[in-house]
Amino acid sequence: MLKEVAAGFGHTLPLLGYLGVALLNSCPPEDVPIFWERLAGVFAPRADGEQATALLAVNNLILSEQIYYQTGLRVPYVRAHGLYTGMSYVPTKNQQVLIWRAPLFVYVSLRCTFMRFLQGIPDHPITYKFVEETESLAYAQIAQYRAVALLPWDHALMTFYELYSAGIPILLPSAEWMYRLLYQRGQLSVGERMYQSVMPGWSGPEVEHAKSEVFKERSGPPDPRTGMSSAKAARGVAEDMLTRGLDAEDLETTKQFVKAALELMQDMRFFLAVAENRTDEDSSTSSGAVRRSLPKADASTLTQPRISLGDRQHDPAAPWHPYTPFQMSTADSNDWTRMRKGGWWLRRGVRFDAMRYWYQYSDFARFPGLQTFNNVAELICMSTTLDVQPVAEQMRRHNEKTLVHSASFWIYSLVELLGQSSDSKKL
Repeated sequence: MLKEVAAGFGHTLPLLGYLGVALLNSCPPEDVPIFWERLAGVFAPRADGEQATALLAVNNLILSEQIYYQTGLRVPYVRAHGLYTGMSYVPTKNQQVLIWRAPLFVYVSLRCTFMRFLQGIPDHPITYKFVEETESLAYAQIAQYRAVALLPWDHALMTFYELYSAGIPILLPSAEWMYRLLYQRGQLSVGERMYQSVMPGWSGPEVEHAKSEVFKERSGPPDPRTGMSSAKAARGVAEDMLTRGLDAEDLETTKQFVKAALELMQDMRFFLAVAENRTDEDSSTSSGAVRRSLPKADASTLTQPRISLGDRQHDPAAPWHPYTPFQMSTADSNDWTRMRKGGWWLRRGVRFDAMRYWYQYSDFARFPGLQTFNNVAELICMSTTLDVQPVAEQMRRHNEKTLVHSASFWIYSLVELLGQSSDSKKL
């Protein structure tokens, strides 16, 4: 939009984008054709024959493959660093390990299990601090802990890059845990057709297992009983919130409980729509409107974009991945069901084979120096025996190597864009 505004005044505005989420994230389904036209306009050659003044980069390899699958555009991967934190690993709290908070149900279970284990070893030399949901820690304070245990909830977390850049030893679940955690929410867990929409004119690669779907549940709209049970649960929690609000000691706390109860009641409208099998209609939750995906039949009625990158196709001789980068969920896992702020789960069907495959492209599986544990007992033992200095050194070397690459990319991009721009002197 900014480029179009600049063009209206006769100027060429260079664009440098750094993406961390799927292209169609938060795009209303009815606006998908408009989005593709705008994206084509950004990358279309200029009227004077020069190359487009736009460069994009992404912070994870999986997103790069998603964009190619949808558009045929190759967007380079440039890792995130988080140098703004100013953190530097100085383990003055060498007998303490930080357990980072996570918006996952398993976090609460892990904490409970952890405490029961520690009851049996009262002389354990390490103490553990679980970060509360509402708690904030200064960066300098975080860097003082012996290590940080992290339960990732998405495949590219800024928290991870911040900790890694500081050289703080990071304890992660093993791969068998990880792909179950990473793809249960966020950009890669979606199965809606709109997320898998392809830019007009692009014929993407053939994918070996793209059409192989195995449902553990029946396909089609969710069972009405699912919606009713969720509505009952929401009502129960809302009643509990209101009760707490009545017992609160100050007005601000009362307002917070009442707000939470109101959101739960708003969510009930969606759950009841599921219970009544009205899943083909637009609905709403506390997060706003839940829009249905565009029906496939509507695709032929869409007007052709005024701006396009022309007909293009993937080279059939070039090998590609056996799964699409959207295939962590079954095709209709979310077509009729959505979640409220990551808290309510109605999505169905997962593809563990695709999860295992794509996990190897996550930085959690690629960065050196990361320590993994298979279970709670192993995590407790690891936090005691871990030799932190060699681990920190491995991370430091990788940080230095990748920082050279990242800095080179950003310098090149700025020079390239400003050199192409007709307004470079003004800028």
